[in-house]
Amino acid sequence: MKKIYDISMPLYSGMLVWPGDPGVSIETTAKVEKDGVAQSRLSFGSHTGTHIDAPKHFVAGATGIDQIPLEKLIGECVVVDLTGIDHKEIVVSDISHIKIGKGSRILFKTGNYKYLQGNIFPDSYISLSLEAAEYVVEKGVWLVGIDFLGIEKRKNPGHPVHTTLLKAGMVNVEGLDLSKVPAGTYHLVCLPIKLKDCDGAPARAILIKS
Repeated sequence: MKKIYDISMPLYSGMLVWPGDPGVSIETTAKVEKDGVAQSRLSFGSHTGTHIDAPKHFVAGATGIDQIPLEKLIGECVVVDLTGIDHKEIVVSDISHIKIGKGSRILFKTGNYKYLQGNIFPDSYISLSLEAAEYVVEKGVWLVGIDFLGIEKRKNPGHPVHTTLLKAGMVNVEGLDLSKVPAGTYHLVCLPIKLKDCDGAPARAILIKS
């Protein structure tokens, strides 16, 4: 029996968003009882909840979300449990024991998800260091994901982590709910809304364990 984990955040009015980003608004525009049909108007930023960064998010002239190759978004991945680390940035020694190479997909479970369940943005959270970003790029990793709205520490001048990952064509998934997912190997399906030439998009992400 296969087990399926939904690792996506639900989108709802008042949810936590990155400071400065537009909040989520879900407005009912028609009701079955009155109008014979139910409809809603949705408004939120391209990097809301569980979402994927397109290369053009930080790289001028790069490709949009609709151009990410599907083979990078679907396939085997490893969930790495780093909830026990006592430092704020993931470094190479935290992940060097993992067997990864060209085409690998890595999801970092850090415990950051607790922040996403509230409405107060934290001053600090566990993020990916530049040296670890350079390491996964060197290894040829296709996709990295983390359980917070950003994979890089806040107010990092020049955004070197994002830039390093996205310049290399790596898929960056943020806002994952890995709270109920044990470490291990899974089959990942993570598909963003197909917004033409956009800098990012919310995504539905699931893990399948055989």
